[in-house]
Amino acid sequence: SIRSMALEGSQYGDARPLSAVCTSGNIVATGGWSGTIQLWDGKKDTLDVLGRKGMAHEDRIMGMDMMKCRGDEDHMVATASIDLSAKLWHVRRNEDVLMEEDDDDDDNDDDTTTITNNTKNTNTPYTISEAHHLKGHKARLCSVAFHPMKQHVVTTSFDHTWRLWDVETGSQLLLQDGHVKETYGVGMHPDGSLCSTTDFGGVVQVWDLRSGKSACHFLGHAKRVISSEFSPNGFQLATAGDDGTIKIWDLRRRKQFASIPAHTKLITQLRFAQGSGDASEFTGNGQQNGEFLVSSSFDGTVKTWSTRDWKMLSTLRGHEGKVMGVDVLGSSGESSGGGGGVRIVTSGYDKTLKLWK
Repeated sequence: SIRSMALEGSQYGDARPLSAVCTSGNIVATGGWSGTIQLWDGKKDTLDVLGRKGMAHEDRIMGMDMMKCRGDEDHMVATASIDLSAKLWHVRRNEDVLMEEDDDDDDNDDDTTTITNNTKNTNTPYTISEAHHLKGHKARLCSVAFHPMKQHVVTTSFDHTWRLWDVETGSQLLLQDGHVKETYGVGMHPDGSLCSTTDFGGVVQVWDLRSGKSACHFLGHAKRVISSEFSPNGFQLATAGDDGTIKIWDLRRRKQFASIPAHTKLITQLRFAQGSGDASEFTGNGQQNGEFLVSSSFDGTVKTWSTRDWKMLSTLRGHEGKVMGVDVLGSSGESSGGGGGVRIVTSGYDKTLKLWK
């Protein structure tokens, strides 16, 4: 169960800190300060490398998201970087590898070529190729998130704006400058009608994506707000940042519902588990999704929280130093449903990717 989660796997991901992690199905993607993207097999405790793209950005990758493309095996990754741009990447099964998997004995001395050769990572199961380079922000980017309908993507930046882009063409559709401070976190409502953005002034904004205008805003954080995530039931928004508290906002009553003194240092990421419907173990109230919320922090810990009473379920300790990101794996029903199938992945300043279950 969630209460008894333990560290199952750990891999060094890069020569520099791993600043972002996200998942799609059983694939884990990480981005780092070196500008490299890597894909890992989340089904295996060994976290086997599935793909790699060196120098994907000229500077640190700060934010990342990943989605399964419509009706096929392919995925798409979005990265946001300090280099003033975001990029969209096609992730495709590498047909050559599928053919060669039987006779890979003579490939052992090829490791160096994989790392230096960006264009063709042929000895990995997936190839990562650039689809679009999203340029327009005037300062470093922070976060990126795909819209649930998979046709749009949102980015946030230190230039005080958030922008909406067309996934297919890579063109900018909306620029919203309603923040007066650096804009950081972004969250997408599960039905696609709203998005939330947060800033360094402690402001949380909720936007109507149909009109591009503010639907409401929330004040309550004492410091910078770094992360915002809508609950899978669509009625609540969770936010966190520098003050170490997680705040739960009631979107119908438009006011704070709970404030959790969660961590002793900055909270880097929040994620709800998008449950497979087999959630009776944690909730017991027929709420089919979002059985728990997970948070990562500079205090070196990752914590899980019950979405029923917002009480802590477990603390995951294993990273040396800051935990930069967290996501939940196998939560859309691909794995065995219920608590046994839940896995959490975390990325850290200690350059490692860790798997917990």
